[in-house]
Amino acid sequence: MKSDVKAFLIFCLLVAVSVGIFVSVEAGQFKVRTEKEVTVVTNGRKPDPPKGAATKLILEEIYTAGGGDSPEESFAEIVALDVLKDGTAYVLDMKDNRVKIFDVRGKFLRAFGKKGQGPGELNQPVGLIITPENEVLVEDVLNQRLAVFTLDGKFLRHISTARALGLSGIKMDGRGLIVARSMGLGDAGKMSMEVKTYDKDLNPKIKLAAVEFPISLQGKLNPFSAMTLLYELDGQGRLYLGSQKGYEIKVLSLEGKLVKTIGRDYAPVAITKEDKDEMLNLIPNVSGVNVKDMIQFPEVFPPYGNFVLADEGRLLVRTYEKGRAKKEYYWDVFDAEGRFVAKVPIEYEIRLWRDGKVYSIVENEDGYKVLKCFRARWEK
Repeated sequence: MKSDVKAFLIFCLLVAVSVGIFVSVEAGQFKVRTEKEVTVVTNGRKPDPPKGAATKLILEEIYTAGGGDSPEESFAEIVALDVLKDGTAYVLDMKDNRVKIFDVRGKFLRAFGKKGQGPGELNQPVGLIITPENEVLVEDVLNQRLAVFTLDGKFLRHISTARALGLSGIKMDGRGLIVARSMGLGDAGKMSMEVKTYDKDLNPKIKLAAVEFPISLQGKLNPFSAMTLLYELDGQGRLYLGSQKGYEIKVLSLEGKLVKTIGRDYAPVAITKEDKDEMLNLIPNVSGVNVKDMIQFPEVFPPYGNFVLADEGRLLVRTYEKGRAKKEYYWDVFDAEGRFVAKVPIEYEIRLWRDGKVYSIVENEDGYKVLKCFRARWEK
């Protein structure tokens, strides 16, 4: 049992730092149909954007934060961020075990948190959100709890996650209803990953999705298993849920009702040796365990690596198709109806799209991670 738990903890850290129905339709084809009150949207491999649609994404940099010499305002390993309505950014540094705050111009304001197990202390935190009550909630995985602070960094309380093993990826709607993933121990060396809704006291409400996969210290790990369930909440309290089984994203109510599916035919991208070496270099060393030897890569990448919800109901899906520039990848863009409207190359990994601004974590020329904020607009 202890070995399984240890393997689980390793897996959670890999999640933090790592990187349905599959409908195949003819190239260029876009279809919408209704099946049992569910809207099914399908796009072909080379879909045609609607005429007159704004398909060119322009990103204008507003600021770069965290690149200074001061350890207080620089970053060791950024894993999460959230932004207030006035543009103040709260950035979680996992290795530093601190939350660092920057104003709308990227000026460092203050930081809070430190490593430990005491009140308000953190141990490998992996997630952060700002709640509807304007409290800062930090996912403190290895301490098996959530740490709650004021916007100024004053510690308020802990919420135990012992009943929800490895609770992470927390999202919260305007009512304070929580959506998060958790881990469970299954049969025959398998583990389960579940996405559920919870109340404010972390009492489970509704299971929205679940998958099982083998994981043990003796077995091999597919590094993309951590991405089997990806999800985002929109402003209407609907959950966009993605599975690595195919290019499909489901839209559900938080009561668990399937409302829509958005799919696209795609060409799988092969994983090269260079890709493998790059991903292995990102895996941290864990005392007593050679995690890199546990990794077994598949032959091709999953259908997509991430997705974000943008303004005007647009959905941006980050594929593994590389662009011309270094670290540039193509993102598929879908409108609010689920129709493909653009394919745009973006050099930076988008972490958050909020009120016309894009927030990305970038490695600068000196090899340090920084936060970049861009103003985003679409042109024809």
